[in-house]
Amino acid sequence: MTGTVYECVGGLYSVKTENGIELCTARGLFRKDDTLIFTGDRVKVEDGVITEILPRKNSLTRPPVANVDKLFLVVALSSPDPNLYNIDKMLAVAEYHGIKPVIVFSKSDLDDVIGVAEIYRGLPYKVISISPDSENGIDEIREEINNSVCVMSGLSGVGKSTLLNRLAPDLDLKTGEISKKLGRGKNTTRSSRFFDVSGGVIADTPGFSSLSFESYDIKNRAFLADCFPEFEDYKKDCLFTDCSHTKEKGCGVLAALKKGKIKPTRHENYCRMYEELGVYKPWEDKEQK
Repeated sequence: MTGTVYECVGGLYSVKTENGIELCTARGLFRKDDTLIFTGDRVKVEDGVITEILPRKNSLTRPPVANVDKLFLVVALSSPDPNLYNIDKMLAVAEYHGIKPVIVFSKSDLDDVIGVAEIYRGLPYKVISISPDSENGIDEIREEINNSVCVMSGLSGVGKSTLLNRLAPDLDLKTGEISKKLGRGKNTTRSSRFFDVSGGVIADTPGFSSLSFESYDIKNRAFLADCFPEFEDYKKDCLFTDCSHTKEKGCGVLAALKKGKIKPTRHENYCRMYEELGVYKPWEDKEQK
């Protein structure tokens, strides 16, 4: 029968089938071929053994999840302070893999010292604000989860597990405190695990402090501008078809930036990512195979 992998821990896989949750192992051939099984994979199961991984529509390696419809990017306005570069990088990752981002501002009762809400409310993304002492926004999140496969991601300590507990109190997930010394949260989630919530499925994932494009299988910066949806209306105005949108004369994106139609921090982070990715060398991929 077929099922969905709900959790992967130490070579054992919790697979939900029409008969409920079944604890399975995997064919030895998967280990021999270095084939990884992700939370969210649709698989075939026979006598407690995963025998086949069905084709994925997408996958992320950090967190290791597959077949994702939506990514809830949880951002605290402060405590811990938001990292705009990591936010923009995670949004780019979602765009690249065809995943719909939903930005959730947690702790919206705190001061927005760097104006992060104003930056992202101007983008073509769903933005939801929540706070510990209010139910505002919770029903909106439930509506987004309904009939979808979702992932909850963000810096450690932004309140991902706390939010899941509010959406489904019976989960009783462990939550952590913010380290005053480091200014960031402590990781309380150790693996990607699916939960049935609000008519859909959502994974609480380990928090991150930094992100690597390589771990998300993004190597060619030629596609990076496509991951910034606010650039789309202006790329056609570029004088050159191979415009990098970083410094060229006659660049439609730079002209829009100058007119205030693109947020400066977004373009700055785009340029930083462009440099981080560097020149794509396809022959290096062939050498590794």
